[in-house]
Amino acid sequence: MLHLTLTSTEATERLGRLLADSMLATACRALLMRGDLGSGKTTLARALVAALPGGQAAEVSSPSFTLCNSYPTRPPVLHCDLYRGGGVPDELLDAFDDPRTLTLVEWAEQLPEADFPHDFLDIRWQTCNSKRLVTLSATGPVAARALAHLAAAWDEAS
Repeated sequence: MLHLTLTSTEATERLGRLLADSMLATACRALLMRGDLGSGKTTLARALVAALPGGQAAEVSSPSFTLCNSYPTRPPVLHCDLYRGGGVPDELLDAFDDPRTLTLVEWAEQLPEADFPHDFLDIRWQTCNSKRLVTLSATGPVAARALAHLAAAWDEAS
């Protein structure tokens, strides 16, 4: 488990870039995010996608109304927002089964546990005054390697 305090948008963006690097380095393909409105989930997703090869061509926005957005990165990204509830999109479940797709899920608390991928990074966001308290944990061996990679990179960059 990794606990971070993010005090700015720039810190959230740095975390997104380091997560992209860690996920690429370890082939971790799923990131589930939970937290309040405005906690930083979409900012992190935007920075992560921009840091991937091909990310400069992606226009990342919250997929609140479309439920899922796909981005032309390498690997391709499926970015889903489950805020409105109403069931799990089939494309999300398909992406969890596709080892070539990196999947980012906002409002993962709306996802039934039975639908979770076998291996994923979990990020829980808490807002506290002007800071974000972020807890990252790993489920599965690939996600554990990604989290260890991220922790080392975060320490190195701090």
